[in-house]
Amino acid sequence: MKKLKTLILSTLFLSSQVFAQAPVFTSLSNTGKNVLAGVKLEKKDHEPETYILNISADSMQSKKINLPDELIHREIIGIFPAEKGMLLVISQRTVEQGDKPQFHSYDVSTQKWKKLAETDCKSLSKVKIEKASLVVSCSETNSDGNDVESSKRIELTGMAMSKLKEVTFPIVKDDSASLKAELVGDAFEWKELKVGLNNKQKVFKP
Repeated sequence: MKKLKTLILSTLFLSSQVFAQAPVFTSLSNTGKNVLAGVKLEKKDHEPETYILNISADSMQSKKINLPDELIHREIIGIFPAEKGMLLVISQRTVEQGDKPQFHSYDVSTQKWKKLAETDCKSLSKVKIEKASLVVSCSETNSDGNDVESSKRIELTGMAMSKLKEVTFPIVKDDSASLKAELVGDAFEWKELKVGLNNKQKVFKP
């Protein structure tokens, strides 16, 4: 009986290793006080499960931000700080060609999520962040089979962005001020996040 139990446990362990891949980072953000990173865990024949890792520069400790049901299977491709303790989170299903990117606000203090918008864009190439809106650049294929780029404006009702800049996807490095952050590993398979402040550096895994 003891051998049978050992065999069953070994089989379950091996099965979990086969069907569950190691989690990977998908994007990062640097607010100057915190580093935030999207995390994706894939399982065979299942949709990926995602969350956000929040790292405090003061303590160099991490905590998990859980996503609402409507986002938990979507890949986090962008996280941007806004005023009044808000975050703008961009997500997309990346299976095959992807679906319409969605834009959500997250209130860090109340932990409340709100969907702001979505846009018809198979592949986001870059985004220009303005005070109350975004201009996203979409890479698409036209009827002739040629790659073309189009721009779409997204209004962020009720939000005021705190860092006005233009970024290109994927976001793998951000060296704002003295706080530095970088995803490490093969492209789209980033398994480490380096966070440095002054002479202090720590490596995080999802």
